Amino acid sequence: MELSDKIKYCSICRNSKRDMERGIVCGLTNEKPTFEKHCADLQASANDIAELEEAMIGGSQKSATKILTAIIIVVFAIAMGIMWFIHNNVNKIEVDTKSTEMNHEALEAYINEKVATLPQPFAEGISTDSIALKRKFVKISLTLADTYLKDYSEDRLICESKYRHSQMLKHLRTEDRELLNACLKDSLQIRYAFYEQKDESPAKAVFINPIASPVDVKPRNQRIYVIVIHPADISKALNATDPFRCPEKDFERVLKSEKKATPFDIVSRIQLSAVKVDYGANKLTLNLRSRRKDINKSSDYEKLVKTELWKNALEQYSVKMIMLNEGKIDFRFIGTDDRLVESVVIGPDFYQNNK
Repeated sequence: MELSDKIKYCSICRNSKRDMERGIVCGLTNEKPTFEKHCADLQASANDIAELEEAMIGGSQKSATKILTAIIIVVFAIAMGIMWFIHNNVNKIEVDTKSTEMNHEALEAYINEKVATLPQPFAEGISTDSIALKRKFVKISLTLADTYLKDYSEDRLICESKYRHSQMLKHLRTEDRELLNACLKDSLQIRYAFYEQKDESPAKAVFINPIASPVDVKPRNQRIYVIVIHPADISKALNATDPFRCPEKDFERVLKSEKKATPFDIVSRIQLSAVKVDYGANKLTLNLRSRRKDINKSSDYEKLVKTELWKNALEQYSVKMIMLNEGKIDFRFIGTDDRLVESVVIGPDFYQNNK
């Protein structure tokens, strides 16, 4: 059984939990599932198990049909392409380079200046390796230090959360308004391509054909994901007033992932039971349930939040987003009767000094 199928069983199991770095893991072993056909510790309702197995069987039956359909579509597309090519005169396909040539004087000057200083640090653990002007966008290639594709969780949402759309806009707005203005003027996108760390292993000799001499080939570092900044985003970033407002779509993607993971112990004997954001008030609320007996005063709760809880909360992507948004974070302790026991609110003054 593939790991992805095993994780499907874990997703309905009451023993599972979500690790923010690795995705869904077994709550008993704190590791990815290793069972072969059946898990002896599976804790789920019969209905959930039946629905999952029915969906998995149905999916395998449909895969053959999908492959056949895809082949038919490809063959049809190739045939149509050949007919179109024959119908059109080859000479008419040639494009007048003068009519398509675009003038990006400001961008070209910017890129030439930046390229001379590459590679250079972009942020902690991230370096800028190249900048290139394409026909419809500016491509900025970044490398994540000590990061390899095999290290990423199978949860693509968590993978893409390593560095987000909002964070790139924030960086551009505060550090590189020249690039924003130049791209907005020419209606171009900015595309950040994140790559795994460069492979420092020596080049290997590869024979292109039996007669030719071997050619030294360096392994290519693989691209992990791309963040696209559209002209509309650029305009909003340039015109936004402080504090910087993160797009709601970024928050929604983060919250969707984190809500699936709750409830879980954020620290020993304190459980995070709910996460929500108030866009109007620019505030993130974390609902907590404590089983500790040594906390009974407001000062105890405040000390707990600003020491133990704060260090662990930084692993939450929603917390990173609200920090980027320069908003407030409300740690709400809920009692067994579902009533509010204590609320500790922290803002930019605190977390900017305690990152």
